[in-house]
Amino acid sequence: MLVVNYTAFKFAHILIAIVALGTGAALGIVLTFFARDRTHHSFVLRTVRRLLYSVVMPGYGLMLATGMWTAHLGGLLDADWAESAMNLWGVGAILIALAAVGLHRQIKSFDSTAPSRAYRATLGRLSAGGATIVILAIVYLMVFKP
Repeated sequence: MLVVNYTAFKFAHILIAIVALGTGAALGIVLTFFARDRTHHSFVLRTVRRLLYSVVMPGYGLMLATGMWTAHLGGLLDADWAESAMNLWGVGAILIALAAVGLHRQIKSFDSTAPSRAYRATLGRLSAGGATIVILAIVYLMVFKP
């Protein structure tokens, strides 16, 4: 029974990671392609925000929960790579929160009569890029278990 639970949680963890991280990557691509399109910019920003809050952020939280439970079932909580991955998760969570703040500022700036310099702020892009690097590092730790 323990093997079934471990395998089930591992499957759930990987599936959640694929959906949440894939959606996050797709949001970055969509913003890159359509962020400068004045006609659709407002719609794109609001859609990105909706997906960020409804898929990416909950998925990121569920990845932590399923990953920790899987590590508990597999006796991996003491492994150095697992501890490093959990610490990186915290850094990634902060960076995703900063990306959300940057996105909020972009929407607020766009809604004003004349977009200000805050519209061009790099907070969202830098933090999203940093979160991407953190996620890649976590995937490296999960796969290679150094």
